[in-house]
Amino acid sequence: MRSALRTIPIWLLAAASAAMAAQPNRITAPIDSSQTVVLEGSVRTLARPQYDQGAADPSLSLPYVVMVMKPSAAQQADLKQLLMQQQDSASANYHKWLTPEAYADRFGLSPSDAEKISTWLRSQGFNIIRVARGRDWIAFSATAELVENTFHTQIHRYRVDGDLHFANATALAIPKALADAVVGFRGLDDFRWKPMGIGKSTPSDLISQLMARPFFSTGGQNFLAPDDFATIYDITPLQTSGVNGTGMSLVVVGQVDVVMQDIEDFRSGFNLPANNPTVTLVPGSPDPGHNPDDLIESDLDLEWAGAVAPQASIVFVTSSTKAGGGVFNSATYAIDNDLAPVISMSYGGCEADNASFIPVNEGTMQKANLEGITFIASSGDSGPASCDSSSAIAASEGLAVSYPASSPQVTGVGGTEFSGDVNNSSQYWNPTNGPNGGSAISYIPETSWNDTAPRGTLSASGGGKSSCDDATCSSGFPKPSWQSGPGVPSDGVRDVPDLSFSASADHDGYIICNAGSCAGGIMNGNFLVVGGTSASTPVFAGIITLVNQQLGNLPPSGLGNVNPTLYKLAQTPANNVFHDITTGNNIVPCTKNSKNCPATPPLQYGYSAGTGYDLVTGLGSLDVNNLATNWNDGKVATSSILSVTPVTVSAGSSQAVALAAEVNPNSGAGTPTGSVAFFLNGTTLVGTAALSKGSASVSYDPKLLKAGANTFTAAYGGDVNFVNSKSSAMTVTVQDFTVTLPSNPTTVTVNAPGDKGSTVLTITPEFGFNQAVSFSCTGLPSEATCSTGTVTPDGGPARITLTILTSAPSARLGPEFKGGTVFYALLIPGLLGVTLLSGKDNKRRLSRAHLLALTIGLVWVSLWVPACGGGGASSPPPEPGTPAGSTTVSVAAVGSGGTPSHSVQLTLTVK
Repeated sequence: MRSALRTIPIWLLAAASAAMAAQPNRITAPIDSSQTVVLEGSVRTLARPQYDQGAADPSLSLPYVVMVMKPSAAQQADLKQLLMQQQDSASANYHKWLTPEAYADRFGLSPSDAEKISTWLRSQGFNIIRVARGRDWIAFSATAELVENTFHTQIHRYRVDGDLHFANATALAIPKALADAVVGFRGLDDFRWKPMGIGKSTPSDLISQLMARPFFSTGGQNFLAPDDFATIYDITPLQTSGVNGTGMSLVVVGQVDVVMQDIEDFRSGFNLPANNPTVTLVPGSPDPGHNPDDLIESDLDLEWAGAVAPQASIVFVTSSTKAGGGVFNSATYAIDNDLAPVISMSYGGCEADNASFIPVNEGTMQKANLEGITFIASSGDSGPASCDSSSAIAASEGLAVSYPASSPQVTGVGGTEFSGDVNNSSQYWNPTNGPNGGSAISYIPETSWNDTAPRGTLSASGGGKSSCDDATCSSGFPKPSWQSGPGVPSDGVRDVPDLSFSASADHDGYIICNAGSCAGGIMNGNFLVVGGTSASTPVFAGIITLVNQQLGNLPPSGLGNVNPTLYKLAQTPANNVFHDITTGNNIVPCTKNSKNCPATPPLQYGYSAGTGYDLVTGLGSLDVNNLATNWNDGKVATSSILSVTPVTVSAGSSQAVALAAEVNPNSGAGTPTGSVAFFLNGTTLVGTAALSKGSASVSYDPKLLKAGANTFTAAYGGDVNFVNSKSSAMTVTVQDFTVTLPSNPTTVTVNAPGDKGSTVLTITPEFGFNQAVSFSCTGLPSEATCSTGTVTPDGGPARITLTILTSAPSARLGPEFKGGTVFYALLIPGLLGVTLLSGKDNKRRLSRAHLLALTIGLVWVSLWVPACGGGGASSPPPEPGTPAGSTTVSVAAVGSGGTPSHSVQLTLTVK
């Protein structure tokens, strides 16, 4: 996809990056495998003795192991400070994002240390797959035996919940020289990250009702079409104004092969524009295959992220769970390559089960934010009991929240359920569907999502408090400074979720196409209905993509961690950004005598919704149009105006294209500062320039432009007082022409030297070209010339005849003529003398005649004889004419201004 670029933030960090580029080497001693230290916390919690099935086969393939690095203490302090500054509008580093390379130079290993570790791994027999662009991880393949011997551990098999897994049974030991550089590993186990529980709703008696009632509105049972979601959450005003994801990108991460036909069926069924996602398999990962649960999850994510931002470019990054890491390998790859400014992940696991994994992964979440990536994750579908499966009847593992939603670098998305239409369906749903399948009339009041009782299994919005045990606290899960406001508990820890959207599969579920379910057409009742925070997460990813477009953030530049802005907006209720959910709960039953379960009935635990923030729905759901309108954080909006000169150029011209941007505040006084980035065709950076009195300019080489229309835009990155803005596109047209010969023949034939041959050249103008075109020939044989004039293809193809003239051998005097030249030269004076003597006074004239004859003869001999080759002088060679045979001739056609210039070749055959 891309070498990742930022609009403004990257280049403003150039000086700082240069200063940080020379990272000190931390590996100062030889990497000695015999001198090791134990890597604490390197055994997964699920690798418990009661699940142990014994040693794994030594030849077991571990195809994708990731050694994860950690910043030095000084780097970590700098990193945390920069994370805060990037979200502080008063800071000079506000929204100044890093590229992966800038991250590497500031927070990664030094190039020397990265090479030392790679060399050591190779020496141990590992195959290096990839060194991260951020120099914060190295991926390699191995066997169980090689890992055991190198890292002094044992790889065992474990059976958990009926599934067989592998994992290291004992802590790893790494060379002492790496102790200050390595934080842990991924891929030494295959405990699979599972998608959040997705409730399916396909009652058998429902299908029979569809023939007689509106498809997506069936009395008490309704389903969500894309237009319904847009209406309910006020997205329609943005979409109708052109804020539909055009020019934007987002990443959905998964661990499965998707079937593109399902996505195509979904989009065509709801009249969404054809726009298939791009699929990227993490290099080095085995093919993930088609696990049914993962396939439903990824179909849901791709279809509904695209439903909210239908014109956005969606990249589906996938990897195999067989390699270990699974979806987190997908996310890590997407972040390291800065593939998009938004990442959606509908996977997770409870903090307690991932106490060893979280410290290894949390640096990747920080890296995402530093690059300006908004990372979004599901809060879970088991209510307050994220360590329990959503298929459990009662919770038994205690209160817990899900990671990565609990990370301070991530926006955790919970679930709501529509309540206002329970007894007033006609107030909120039309009796018939619109042309795109929608029937919702307006926003529908919501309550907390909790379908546990009717379903008989844990089905509720994930929420609660970070457990903040030793492992997670060391990774930074205390209360973030931005998590404050009415309703936020004073508990000192990170609270989940941050906000919520509809998540009930029962009231009202999201329609998806999966495993060919829509082959007969959505409008014919072929579909699957799902819910869960797996649904609310990708729709929010689509929403942030729209906000990026509204704010003029050209990809991959984004908003980074959006939580600080969300919590700030929630403290101003008058802006109507949030629908505060004040009813309902995520309370679930618990098993007697289990962790956190009360000693006396009712045996249940959880949290209730209330005014402001709560541990069930977070800040509530969104009015998306109001969110986009109020995102600017009180700063003054700006307008960027771009001008280009000239607007038309000839292909190959050396006249530079001047790009000039003017940035003005939309209201009030003041002058915007900062920089402007100039882009070609939306995404290709062509230059940046600092604003001076509100103006900035760069020049661009027109030789780099393609023939035809080339669009330029200018993007202002904003500053502490002014909002970023993007100009309208300006077009530079590159005019050109083509020159062609008749397709048959391309040979000009001359029957004999001295004759001529001709062909017709056709000049076809492109993109308004109307200059006079002249011609010249090269490669002609001797004594041959080509002749033609000029032609101007004014508005259409023009033809001109090209004639090639050849030369015959030149004529010359024979030898007998040359031999008699002296005789004739001497004869003339005699004859002249005879003539002069005929008449009177012969004697008197004789002496004069002799003198005159002698003079004429000498002159004649001196002038004529050498020219005729007489008198012993050498003769010039004869003119041979154009030789017979075939020659390749190049004909150049050039515009009157010296450009464009094109050529064609023909074959000249002289018989």
